Amino acid sequence: MPLRKQSVYKQRYKTEWEKSPNYKQWLKPVSGDDTRAMCTFCKKEFLAKISDIQRHYESANHKKQAKPFLDNKQTLITSVVQKPVEKTCLEAEGALAMYVAEHSSIQAIDHLTELCKNKFSDSKATSEIKMHRTKCTAVIQEVLAPHFKKNLRTDISNNSYSLIIDESTDVSVNKYLAVVVRYFDPMIGKVITRFWNLIQLFDEKTTDHVANAEKLFNTVIGSFQKYEIPTENIIGFGSDGCNTMMGCNNSVSSRFRQRCPGIIVIKCICHSLHLCASDACKELPLNCEKMARNIYNYFKSISKRQSELKEFQYFAEADVHKILRPAQTRWLSLNAVVQRILEQWDVLRLYFNSKWLEESECHDIHACLNDPIIKAYYYFLAWMLPKFTTLNSCFQSESILITKLHGKMTDFYKELLLLVLHRNYVNSAPIETIDPMTEINHKDLKDIYLGLGVQKELDSVENEERKLTLRKMCKNFIIRACVGLRKRYCFNDKIMTEIAKFDLEKVISDDREESVSSLFPLLPRIAPTSIQHQQELDDEWRKLPLYYKDLDLSQPPDVFWHQVAELRDQHREGNTYFQHLPKFMLAILSLPHSNAECERVFSRVNDIKTKKRNKLLTKSIKGNLLSQQAIQRHGKNCVDFNPTHAMIAKHNNDMYKNIETIILSDSD
Repeated sequence: MPLRKQSVYKQRYKTEWEKSPNYKQWLKPVSGDDTRAMCTFCKKEFLAKISDIQRHYESANHKKQAKPFLDNKQTLITSVVQKPVEKTCLEAEGALAMYVAEHSSIQAIDHLTELCKNKFSDSKATSEIKMHRTKCTAVIQEVLAPHFKKNLRTDISNNSYSLIIDESTDVSVNKYLAVVVRYFDPMIGKVITRFWNLIQLFDEKTTDHVANAEKLFNTVIGSFQKYEIPTENIIGFGSDGCNTMMGCNNSVSSRFRQRCPGIIVIKCICHSLHLCASDACKELPLNCEKMARNIYNYFKSISKRQSELKEFQYFAEADVHKILRPAQTRWLSLNAVVQRILEQWDVLRLYFNSKWLEESECHDIHACLNDPIIKAYYYFLAWMLPKFTTLNSCFQSESILITKLHGKMTDFYKELLLLVLHRNYVNSAPIETIDPMTEINHKDLKDIYLGLGVQKELDSVENEERKLTLRKMCKNFIIRACVGLRKRYCFNDKIMTEIAKFDLEKVISDDREESVSSLFPLLPRIAPTSIQHQQELDDEWRKLPLYYKDLDLSQPPDVFWHQVAELRDQHREGNTYFQHLPKFMLAILSLPHSNAECERVFSRVNDIKTKKRNKLLTKSIKGNLLSQQAIQRHGKNCVDFNPTHAMIAKHNNDMYKNIETIILSDSD
């Protein structure tokens, strides 16, 4: 073929060649001859003319030979090579979404993605990341959260669990119901408390804006029925003490008792202690709380005054600390305020001595700071309030305290009673029969111990009438606290009394109970139903001391009973020694003692949904909460997170179908 003609054919061949999308799969030049080609499917040679190529491409024989190798039947080699890169890219996107869920706002992902591309351009996986706020929201809502929810659903579907619920209002005045579950997790060998759901009670679709007991109960039950989780596994219910939650007849707890006969209902002890302290403080003069608020308000927003106070602190060689704010809703926070004012009392007195003649708003503060009786009241509060706050902090912890609850409350109640009642009477009478209001058993006012600080200040007061008034008010404080404890906690509760007998310290002691049968009628949802299984459980309890040498007795109770469950008989094919007892005890330890975990959920909600992000939707908040919880379950963080194959499989266009998003949700 002439050179010119051959070039024309090559040019035409190239132009038409590129129009055929499949030519690279089946056509290649014949070696040594640029004018001929061979079909790799049919193994047939022909002229490299476009007409011959087209004719062969449309022939029946070629279609028959090429059919098994079509794109929709076989994966291209190029796509196989690219898959690991694509997987790595999806893993990176999942890790970035987890970072956002744990630390940041969704809006930050826009710049974070571009920053990674610019600064790590040598990484192919990084260069292929395509994630902004919409995709990040979809990954959190439709990939991460459902995966973690599924795992949690599996856990509580196969275990006995307790429910803890509470209500709160967020920064955008949306009313939420937080639902938390408490159960034993065999994977980590501990009793854990996990966030289950955050339910917005009212939205634009709501027609009934009444959050009564029936609505709250149906909402909670519906959140479990949606995932087909059996309510037969519910063994306990905990909440605060409001009538909607804990009323006798028409409440959430009464509906749970009706639906789940034998369920253990426990009122949050932290709320009860807070209310007792708050009521008791009403017996003291209003000037005490008023002075704390006036001092804080005087300094809170004026830099000059704070700077002047620092000069006085340096001069008096006192600690340079700010004045704390008394909280409106958490009265026990007054303990820290009282301690701080007593610490800075001399500094404040010097400061306001120099100001009271110039500023009228300082008159009341100056008078209180120079009154030894007011300082005596502060010493009394500084001695008394820590008794409440220490116990409250104890019950707010995530430790296993259900078996210690009754003992700690009884000891605290007796400690307060012994301050105002005769010791012989308190020690001889059953605690549930003691009436703090019966004056015949009261000590004389002069014999009531009020703390060393109070006694020190009273020695400098000559007015006997004022000293007598202070003693009466402090006595009334203690009595009212005792009345509040008696009202809010049942000291003769059979269930809590019996559960306290099986605290770990008593289990491993020499005077342990001979049988666990006393718990069977009190805990019908936990105890075995058949006599045979009850007998087997009781036999396991009686033989437990024989195996103490194989156990670590210093561990927490849930870890201890998990160790018992893992004890195996090497001579009987590794069968466990204890099949019923550990499960029974771990179910008891899963009962709630407070709803502090719900309060922690609301604290995290306030961290996620701020004033600048007040339009963030509930589904996004739930996704963040579930992601944070899952990553912290094993003490890890987003750095250690690796998306699973199941997560990567969901990372596709389907995740956008049910996404709920508002463009300005992270910027308004």
